[in-house]
Amino acid sequence: MGPDHLLRVQCICNYMEEAASLHAQALGAGADDLAGHGLAWALAKIRLVLSRRPAAGEEVVMQTWPVAIERARFRRDFLLCGVSGDVLAAAVTQWVVMGLNSRRLERFPDFVAAMQPDNPPLALEDGEIRIPALSANAAPGPVFPVRLADIDQNRHVNNVRYVDFALEAAEISALPSASGGSPRLLDIVFRAEGRYGDVICSKTMPERDAPGACIHGLFRASDGQELARCRTVYS
Repeated sequence: MGPDHLLRVQCICNYMEEAASLHAQALGAGADDLAGHGLAWALAKIRLVLSRRPAAGEEVVMQTWPVAIERARFRRDFLLCGVSGDVLAAAVTQWVVMGLNSRRLERFPDFVAAMQPDNPPLALEDGEIRIPALSANAAPGPVFPVRLADIDQNRHVNNVRYVDFALEAAEISALPSASGGSPRLLDIVFRAEGRYGDVICSKTMPERDAPGACIHGLFRASDGQELARCRTVYS
């Protein structure tokens, strides 16, 4: 919970990751199944739209299901609901598989492609996630040294840690869109792997022609490589 006694967006993303892992495992395409082929799931993109964040002690239900392979990415959708069935948040995620040794993107194995259902429902109609690049005058923000606690079983910075970094940059950026508000939309695109020992620098700017929206970039300090790009919209 944050100071407002509502569930942090980062925790919702953790719930999503856990639900996806358990469901993929139940379908025979979990982390262990892919590891047997020298592969691993990697999250490429998230769009999370929030209607309301749950309060402390509130019971919630996370629903998730595979949708389809779209443009070489595997789409999986989510709904976070209250016990009465009201939708608190909806999300689209896009996944790829990478070689555990090569660290490169690989083709989906047949048993992963077989998870595609016929005519699945969509949590969000608009699942296309594109975020414009930051301009040269984007304001520098906080710096995040990568700790061992940030590294996951794929030996790189876990996707939710990037969400954490981006939201912290947003909330201390002093931009009017984030000041005192509550996030209602989060888009994030993962562009490269962060590793233990990296120092990640953030930059932030308002999105042109999009009132209330900010663009955030996370860059490796040593070489300037962009690791993740994020859009936040606050209300």
